[in-house]
Amino acid sequence: MQKRREPLGRGIRTGSRHSPWQRWGLRLFVVGVFVAFLVGAFYVVNRGVDWYRGQTASTQGQETQGAPITVTITPGMSAAQIGQLLERQGIIQSSAEFVDLVTSRGSESSLKPGIYRFYKEQKLVEIVEWLEQGKGSPSFKVTIPEGLAIGQVAALLDEQGKISGEIYARLATQPDKFVVPRVGGEKVEVTTLEGLLFPSTYYLIAGEGAVELIGAQLEAFAAKTASLSWQNTQALGINPYQVVVVASLIEKEVRVPEERPLVAAVIYNRLRAGMTLGIDATVRYALNKWTGPLTDTDLAVESPYNTRVVKGLPPTPIASPGLEALKAALSPAEVDYLYYVLKDEAGHHFFTSSYEEFLKAKEQQPH
Repeated sequence: MQKRREPLGRGIRTGSRHSPWQRWGLRLFVVGVFVAFLVGAFYVVNRGVDWYRGQTASTQGQETQGAPITVTITPGMSAAQIGQLLERQGIIQSSAEFVDLVTSRGSESSLKPGIYRFYKEQKLVEIVEWLEQGKGSPSFKVTIPEGLAIGQVAALLDEQGKISGEIYARLATQPDKFVVPRVGGEKVEVTTLEGLLFPSTYYLIAGEGAVELIGAQLEAFAAKTASLSWQNTQALGINPYQVVVVASLIEKEVRVPEERPLVAAVIYNRLRAGMTLGIDATVRYALNKWTGPLTDTDLAVESPYNTRVVKGLPPTPIASPGLEALKAALSPAEVDYLYYVLKDEAGHHFFTSSYEEFLKAKEQQPH
């Protein structure tokens, strides 16, 4: 009798290809792959979010800076003055910290003048670096010397080629287009800006021209002259605008600084004596003839500016006086001189109250 064969794997369905352990392993593998996929996807998405946040933060950082604040650093400004200006503009929080940083870097004398565009909350060290490097906006420098008339400034501008001298000269005779500064606290009605266009060095942004230069000069006049001794005008017998006229005469006549108060005294003494001033620079202004000898015809020209003929001061300044000439016009020397004559090539004058001494010195003056 043939024995009955027992099927292998009792209790296991013979129709299944995998054992229970194999099926669980497969399931675990699938779950692992899925989890790995989720982790990878999360990592990629998270990195993307971080990148987006970084870009957004960067963009927002630029936006929160706001519009740039234009600051003009003029020649001769100290680190303390620059710091105070930056603090007033809201660019830095403390001018003292600015000065401390500049001092620690040894940059007190190397901060460059120019026009800068800073941002609020800009890093202090970056601001100092920009000033050290002169990293401003595209700008150019215009230097207006003391004692030049408007026509002379116009010629200088044409020579420099940055600003039209013709436009400058035309606008300078249109004061209604500008804010005319007060002179000695008094409002003045003028037909020309002659004498009020303060001589100095100016920095302009590329593209700016005569309008901006004149505006800067008028602002400088107001700022530079505000603290002068204008209260002296009453004792001098003239008004503040006439002081500017006197200062312009001094500027044209004097080459040696210490002679400014002496020339001022001669002008005031002659005015009180009812004498003509006899200043040839006023004739040159009337003729716009600044070089070459003056002829007898020139000296007889009919013009309110001809102080050889007309008594009193000319109607307007004849040039832009600097600060020292204005100070001299407000504080003349206490002398009785009525005459002065050039005595050497260096520009020194001989002063006297005697007409005879004047004539004798005139014969000896260099030609």
